[in-house]
Amino acid sequence: MAFAFALTAVSIGPPAARSQGNGAPGAGSATLADPATAHEPTSAEGEDDPGAGGGSSSSSSALVAPALPAARKPWLVERLTAASTSRPQLAGATIAVVVVDVTTGEPLFAREGTRGMNLASNAKLLTAIAALGTLGPGFRWRTGVFAAPPDPAGRVDGDLYLRGRGDPLLSVAALDNLATELAARGVRTIDGRLVLDLSYFDDQVEPPHFAEQPKERAAFRAPVASIGVARSAATVSVMPNPGGTATVTLEPDAGAYLRLTRTEVVSVTEGRTRLRLEIKPRPDHVAYEITGKIRVGEGTWDVRRRVDDPARFAGEVFKQALATRGITFTQKSIGTGPVPLTARLLAAHDSAPLGEVIRIMNKASDNYVAESVLKTLGAETRTTPGPATWEDGLAAVRTALAALGVPAGSYRQGNGSGLFAATAVSATQLVTLLAAAHADYRIGPDLLASLPVGGADGTLARRYLGQPARGRVRAKTGTLEKVVSLAGYVGVDSNRPLAFAVLVNDIPAGGKGPARAMTDEIVGVLAAYLGAR
Repeated sequence: MAFAFALTAVSIGPPAARSQGNGAPGAGSATLADPATAHEPTSAEGEDDPGAGGGSSSSSSALVAPALPAARKPWLVERLTAASTSRPQLAGATIAVVVVDVTTGEPLFAREGTRGMNLASNAKLLTAIAALGTLGPGFRWRTGVFAAPPDPAGRVDGDLYLRGRGDPLLSVAALDNLATELAARGVRTIDGRLVLDLSYFDDQVEPPHFAEQPKERAAFRAPVASIGVARSAATVSVMPNPGGTATVTLEPDAGAYLRLTRTEVVSVTEGRTRLRLEIKPRPDHVAYEITGKIRVGEGTWDVRRRVDDPARFAGEVFKQALATRGITFTQKSIGTGPVPLTARLLAAHDSAPLGEVIRIMNKASDNYVAESVLKTLGAETRTTPGPATWEDGLAAVRTALAALGVPAGSYRQGNGSGLFAATAVSATQLVTLLAAAHADYRIGPDLLASLPVGGADGTLARRYLGQPARGRVRAKTGTLEKVVSLAGYVGVDSNRPLAFAVLVNDIPAGGKGPARAMTDEIVGVLAAYLGAR
């Protein structure tokens, strides 16, 4: 098992962007709170932001489409044309907009509909559609513990095996439960070592295109292995103590593998919070050093950072869980290898079903989950023996999308999340998939439930507030340094929902706000066309 790490230093400023805790902090980022929603780069690439409600157009609430049926479509085309051409800040941008009536299949509007575009996180729609159609919403990942049965004294003869199957949401609590189950079976001593069965995926843990920003240490760029816990990221928390030094913690507990070796943070009552985190590789561990000051009254600061070896990280966390329950090993090292045919399953954890996992993936725009789902597609559809590769996953997506009307070779998808320069997909192709998915009962209901709801949750929680589109748009957001995208559905009732895609590429400096405003104006027009008041 190869262990590789990179030095990282992060300077942390004031909590200006911290209120919702939805950022994916990058080097130099001021956003620290990051519970489960890191998805797009902040340092060089931007991020989906549920707090970015400023793009919503208040004027859309006054829109009323003509009552005369013959006048409605010309009104829609006129309004969408004006919305997509009226902002001088986007003069240099490439704008693609396509709208289709899902019920009738009638194209309602198209601008640059056939141009290949960078989707950003809208690429997760491709991954979600392929996964739901191929694996089904009830698919689950199983993490199992195998060994020879313990003797009456609780001793296991030989190694203890932890076999992963790529569970995207494997938690510390799940590993704790596995350890508890082993203890309940009477296991006390392993006469050997912990061995990780990583054979479900190959050893290429970096998803395609992730190397385009190699110095980025934020959790949104976490690696993917057959076994990964806490989405392969560790959290450093800093809590101010009035009149003393701050309390610093590192979670989850990975024993001596991840260590807080320097915690020099002073609590202050005046001035701005200034923290610096450095992560340094050592021969047998990774050192975390945090220094600076934190202002009392600002709450706890949390920053999540990827770990470079996700399998070892998960193994060390599991060993700590076992040790807490009095289960020890005669050999300290962690090995890798397949579970022997003679070993018995002693404990297992089954994940949430795929339908729920896709919901978390899309509402939070979680890259780690998306890439885990992609590689799982490869593992479950691979026709030859051996661990799944990233190409296996992408091939499975191509097969699934071809069956829905988008042939392989007509577009480019380089990874499962849309991070970096990974996609070239047209707005027409994206809307074709949305319409086909909506019509397929194996896909449509779970896909629709997974999308952020305007003004309610996910990355659209603070957009469309107080507007007719609130609660009537369900769509996936996407943001990169020069990309803003939104695609999904608008509906007033179940009779005539619209599928739409708004993709903006090559955004000039200062153009992200206008791009979001344009996108939200378009959504407002669609809601008005359907009769929303």
